[in-house]
Amino acid sequence: MARTRGMPRNRSPSPRAGGSIGLRGTGTEVDMGKAGAAWILLPLCAGLCMLASCLKGEKVRIAVMTKLEAGSTVGTSEINAAKLFMEQRGVTGIEVVPVNDNWDPERSREALEEILAQGIRILITSHTSTCALAIMDRINSAPIITFVTGATTDRLSKKDDFMFRNVLDVAREQEHIAGEIDRMPGESLLIIRDTMNFGYTEPALGYVKQYLRTRICGIMEVRADMLDLPALQARLAGVSCDKAYLLIGGYQSLAAGAIAQAVKRRFPAARIMLTPWVKSPQLVEAGGDALRDCVLPSHYPPRGQSASIARYVETFHGRFGYSPTFISINMYIALQILSQAIDAGRRTPQEIKSFILEKKTFHTDFLDVRFDEYGDVTIPLYFVTDIAKEF
Repeated sequence: MARTRGMPRNRSPSPRAGGSIGLRGTGTEVDMGKAGAAWILLPLCAGLCMLASCLKGEKVRIAVMTKLEAGSTVGTSEINAAKLFMEQRGVTGIEVVPVNDNWDPERSREALEEILAQGIRILITSHTSTCALAIMDRINSAPIITFVTGATTDRLSKKDDFMFRNVLDVAREQEHIAGEIDRMPGESLLIIRDTMNFGYTEPALGYVKQYLRTRICGIMEVRADMLDLPALQARLAGVSCDKAYLLIGGYQSLAAGAIAQAVKRRFPAARIMLTPWVKSPQLVEAGGDALRDCVLPSHYPPRGQSASIARYVETFHGRFGYSPTFISINMYIALQILSQAIDAGRRTPQEIKSFILEKKTFHTDFLDVRFDEYGDVTIPLYFVTDIAKEF
């Protein structure tokens, strides 16, 4: 069942080292008569024309910046989603260049410089809001057209820049989540917030408190990447509540599942709200029976209610041998939109930006995506209750 409201483990490939060809004026002065100058310029112009013609046949390179550390299914899901898109669509004019930033802000800065040094000017990212904040200024000064598929921070919102998103910003996301929490049974809410991805969880906490009508009985902070479960259980013993919100992002799905189990042991009747950013097979592994009383926000309808989602999961599993993370669908959609711009002859960041803003609405394999004048989207947010069936 689901409700919707509003429209609302492989080692990573190393980045390609291939270069790109650029043509620039030399400013060289030649001291000769008009006839001599023409003699030099005519073959030069012919050569330039031939080179430009050759360049038309070159593949357009798109960098994909994600987590490609060994054992991570997040990045491999996204790269394989790109492969699937290329295979299904018969795309031959695009080359996807995987780049590992491990979803670490400092590494994101380094990875962006590596991408720019290769002459690549189209980028898709899946990292956290904290990483996005670390590179947003450099993205716009370069510039490099960037499709953001995982960062919801409001500091990217309402800006005329080179960053587009196909996910809701944090304010709209939390407004939907707060409304659903209010409709859950119970009168008091415990919020457990991850402090690692502060670029997401800090503004998210502010917005959900703003929109909630349910009384908050307590707020606990944890580090999802270094979870001290016994300490959390001791803290849970000191509070009383009848529903909980696990404000955890960054695909810390194992931590989210473990915390859900701890909450259910302390409050057996409690309902638990998650975030869209833990939707992965690892959540099912770690959450166990606790997931029966969890609600999972999702950018897409439940698998059982969407033929396109079911087909994607089945095709992906058949092709690559494991279930994908759902952020990989965001990657697929980003490539689908960018490929339309490239097919229309747009190549530079400004040309692609103008194309998307002019077209506004894109019909993709999974849903319609409509951009506003700032490159943000209006899309539904669904609430999945049978989480195990999603994978």
